[in-house]
Amino acid sequence: MPTLRDRRSVLIVTSGQTSYHAIETILGNRFAPVRQASSMAQAKQIIAREKIDVMMINTPIPDEFGVDSALDIVSQNPVCVLLLVKMEQYEKVAMKVRGTGILVITRPLKAQSLLEAAGILDAMSVKLSAMAKENQKLRRRIDELGLVTRAKCLLIEKKGMKESEAHYTLERMAMDQSLTKKEVAQRIIGDLAAD
Repeated sequence: MPTLRDRRSVLIVTSGQTSYHAIETILGNRFAPVRQASSMAQAKQIIAREKIDVMMINTPIPDEFGVDSALDIVSQNPVCVLLLVKMEQYEKVAMKVRGTGILVITRPLKAQSLLEAAGILDAMSVKLSAMAKENQKLRRRIDELGLVTRAKCLLIEKKGMKESEAHYTLERMAMDQSLTKKEVAQRIIGDLAAD
């Protein structure tokens, strides 16, 4: 069982307190904190305010069925979603969320099935979190390279330098001023872009 520090947050979206308590009782030892929402509008507000790793939606929800909002949420947030649906709705819902990473299981379900699904969601959440961090690192690197390239282009255009000279100038300024290349590039852009 994961330690408290290693546990992922979960948002249980269900209209009834009975179903919330049943799910929370089964999952309380695996996830922390456990949050509750009784509508998809409330769920979206919670996700906008807090980092939620896993969301379980016990369909239907009073303000909508829940599938469209789940699709919207996973397209904008690194959150793993489990939809609990009636058996007769499984095929339709599963086809609608196919390829999105949303997990669909049918009700009624046994505690063991929910625990197994929670284990899958937990593993997916760890992987998704690692991928989001790597993606963020790559975005920062691309942004930095863009700034450095723009600064080099300005040095070439405004100062008549060759590419190798512009590159050397950036590196030298960064070393002499104990700044990153990004910081030097931002200064050069600020100084030369207005000219």
